[in-house]
Amino acid sequence: MDENLTGVVFAASTQRTIGVVLAAVAIGGFISYWIFNWLSGRREAGSEAELALNRRPYLADEELEGKKLDKSLGAGLVCIVIISIGLPLYWLGEPGRQEGLIELSDETAVHRGEELYEERCATCHGTVDGPGGFRDHTLVDENGAFLAQVSWKVPSLAAVLYRYSSEEVRYVLDFGRPNTPMPAWGSPGGGPFSTQQIDEILAYIEHEQIDIAEVRQRLQDGLESQARGQARDQLGAEASAQEVDDLARDILSGASDDPARLGEMLFNNEYEGGVFGCARCHTPGWVYDADDYAEANPLIPSEVSGGGAFGPPLANGATLRQFTTVAEHEDFVSSGSENGVKYGSFGQGDGGGQMPSFGECVGDRDASERDRIKRNDFCGERAGLLTDEQISAIVAYERNL
Repeated sequence: MDENLTGVVFAASTQRTIGVVLAAVAIGGFISYWIFNWLSGRREAGSEAELALNRRPYLADEELEGKKLDKSLGAGLVCIVIISIGLPLYWLGEPGRQEGLIELSDETAVHRGEELYEERCATCHGTVDGPGGFRDHTLVDENGAFLAQVSWKVPSLAAVLYRYSSEEVRYVLDFGRPNTPMPAWGSPGGGPFSTQQIDEILAYIEHEQIDIAEVRQRLQDGLESQARGQARDQLGAEASAQEVDDLARDILSGASDDPARLGEMLFNNEYEGGVFGCARCHTPGWVYDADDYAEANPLIPSEVSGGGAFGPPLANGATLRQFTTVAEHEDFVSSGSENGVKYGSFGQGDGGGQMPSFGECVGDRDASERDRIKRNDFCGERAGLLTDEQISAIVAYERNL
């Protein structure tokens, strides 16, 4: 987080500087006038008879209407000039003060959100712009009986607002994710945080979102890591690092010429907890490497690519029945589902807004209206998590499952 947010810093403006100078002049003049009158009013004790106002002769008309009157009128003119200059300057500075207050409020919210995040969220997710983490989680069956203690892949939040709106992230913070380590944090879901605290956490998450260039680079890093893993599996433990790198480049090169093959790699991209891919939601047990536990416990389902988990199954022709054309399928992956709105060729599905947008940066769209209002600075005009080419490759893979 920016170190400037650790304190409250007011940026000086021209209007504010002039106002401070005028205020200092006015206050200094008043103090000088008071001191002068106080000093001139001191007299020797015992002279009250001569000093009493009703016993002293007053100033003559010539003096009152001459130098004395000029001084009074001059002082009044000075006050009028100060007011005539100061008020317009104050009015001119009002928009800047409003913007400054909004900026200060945002910075304060981000600072408080950082403290809350570090206290409660960083244990699992790590830093917002980091790679995610792992969390111990207990698997139970439908009757609540113990199955296994697993290491759950906790997703990175570095690009969460590229695929979900702020209101959708708020819903997850409020109510958590069923059957996952993610608890309900907001008061609507019975959690410990107030609505304002959830707002502050959201402000901090938004502040820490990476830019689109970094998104593209991290996704590519994930593909390269996956290719190296495949290369090591093929070559064995005795292979040198150079041999692994060479084969990994060949794998990536071959995938670039084969959309379905590239789509498989994108679908199963493990980088940063699987946030750039699809297997996290659509493959059972992917988030804790179920195959590592299924052999010891047959009640734990094996990983079946696209077999359905938090998201619906995609295998056995499910996507072909859901979307009769490739264009419909690609559009859905790009824009995601809308809460309460049916999707698919015949309106078969209702994702409840859970399917994220992979091709459009939705920004601050409302959870019910789902109008894509691109207000967040990191969104750009149409900066989605995946490119159109990558979405087409994923669709090609899914339609072949």
